[in-house]
Amino acid sequence: MKNRKKNIFKLSAFILSICILTSCSKTKEFTQEDAADIIEKSIEKDTYGVSEMITKFSENLINSYSSFPCDQYDTSYSFIYSGPLVNADYQINWDYTLICGLDALSAAELNATTSGSYSTNRLNSNDTSNASLNVTGIEVSASSLNFNGSLSRNGNQTISINSKTRNVTSKINIELTNVSVNKSSFEIESGTGSMAISGNNGNDSFSFSGSIVFNGNGNATLTINGNTYQISV
Repeated sequence: MKNRKKNIFKLSAFILSICILTSCSKTKEFTQEDAADIIEKSIEKDTYGVSEMITKFSENLINSYSSFPCDQYDTSYSFIYSGPLVNADYQINWDYTLICGLDALSAAELNATTSGSYSTNRLNSNDTSNASLNVTGIEVSASSLNFNGSLSRNGNQTISINSKTRNVTSKINIELTNVSVNKSSFEIESGTGSMAISGNNGNDSFSFSGSIVFNGNGNATLTINGNTYQISV
């Protein structure tokens, strides 16, 4: 009887240790949903994602820069957003070149850097980004601007779920192809992109890749491993 009780005690202790180890693993694990959340925030407007950068530059390009002489310029400004679900605070620097053809503005090159932070109910991030974008379709006869180029966003995130907190570092790379912006509404109409995220959660490294489709009407679809996520742009 004593040996039986002893064996039961050992078995219980073993099961408990497995549960603890499994719980710890789950707490530290970086999931596909975590990746999707961070990628979404690098695209969405409220967190000064690339869609906000594109539409803001489009508006300035049509309303102001189109009257500038073709030359190289730089400017900086702050982006602050406070809403029920998101708070964000970024400093943005633009270095852009207006290119002329046949004595008329025909294209633009934008190099942009950002630094700042955002917070949601489950995610806090401090990050920086670099973007290099080519813009065509500036001529009067075109109804839309066309963006091609790349963006990288590096940051440190704190993910909080069910009173459990994880800290990660991440690097996002996005390649944009033929992202079309309406010259009147300054909304993204169409376009595609590829993306990759990699980093470390303090315990293991991670990497995910996928694609982005801009659907128009303020929406985009992010796809990772066959799973789709809807994004507001």
